[in-house]
Amino acid sequence: MNRHTAFQMDFRNCDLTAYDLTNNQDMFYADFNTKTKFPEKLPKGFNPHAILESGKNPGLAVRELHKQGITGRHIGVGIIDQALLAEHLEYSDRLRLYEEIHCLDETVSMHAPAVASIAVGKTVGVAPGADLYFIGQTSGERSPGGKFEFDLSYIAQAIARLVEVNKQLPEGRKIRVISVSLMMVRNWKGYEQAVAAIQNAAQNGIFVITVQDPDFQVDGMGRGPLSDPDDKLSFSSGIMFGGNKWGSEKDVLQVPMDSRTVADPNGNEDYCFSRVGGQSWTTPWVAGLYALACQVYPELTPKEFRAAALQTADAVTFKKGDNTYTLQKVVNPVRLIEKVKKQRGKGY
Repeated sequence: MNRHTAFQMDFRNCDLTAYDLTNNQDMFYADFNTKTKFPEKLPKGFNPHAILESGKNPGLAVRELHKQGITGRHIGVGIIDQALLAEHLEYSDRLRLYEEIHCLDETVSMHAPAVASIAVGKTVGVAPGADLYFIGQTSGERSPGGKFEFDLSYIAQAIARLVEVNKQLPEGRKIRVISVSLMMVRNWKGYEQAVAAIQNAAQNGIFVITVQDPDFQVDGMGRGPLSDPDDKLSFSSGIMFGGNKWGSEKDVLQVPMDSRTVADPNGNEDYCFSRVGGQSWTTPWVAGLYALACQVYPELTPKEFRAAALQTADAVTFKKGDNTYTLQKVVNPVRLIEKVKKQRGKGY
């Protein structure tokens, strides 16, 4: 199985009951959801329910922080993405704002409920106590010929809107971070506007994190669906890198990406297991972690957060075939929060 065939194992909403899958080991690379119907004959060890439940765990002992009351409570998390299923039980009770700006989606997208749940989901999220402010938008235009052309000015408009909303929020309930699961590409239309909006947000106390942010580099890690999401040794490089990026640099923070269960757009109580993650999943994960840190240390800056995350990270070595690789900076949320507490100068 490689990254190209892995993406073809999509059994969401499928009825597989007529198939004998006993010898199909590729099932361990399958995407599926709570509407997938499985046959009795499945590969040894492949338990869809157990895999889906394990995938809800944000990983690396984040839930240990939740048990301590560190959930991102009263921290505002903004997300700019596609059309949201606003009623999903993962986040509906903490959705403080949902608006659309130039949103061309005719139906709820798969992407938006996923990123919202990764950031603030009640059972899935890194910061299950955080407030959610969501702008649904489409980052471009589709030409009459069907070609999509990116226009980041819509991202800029959405950021500006969240900055204005934030000015109306009381102290102690402010938006501290905005997650944008999109790369800001210099030659795309509206790039300068987006950069200016991000800088303006920073001046207003809001950290905007994007995919492949040059000031906060993050990559996603892989994990087998049956491995322990809380054990750092379960992780290796993400499948999407396809074998050409097994190791990592010392200035790139590694966070969980593959084998995640997320909110599904098919229904308010539905979930989807995403075996092969993308970097879109890493951005809300980091945003949720920043919300936890801000709960502990309200004056924390993005620069301090990044430095603390890298300083407290672990090196994880793993094998692929005959080769050994090292992820230099695997995030350690518990140690990170301990360091942030000390930076604040007093305990939580």
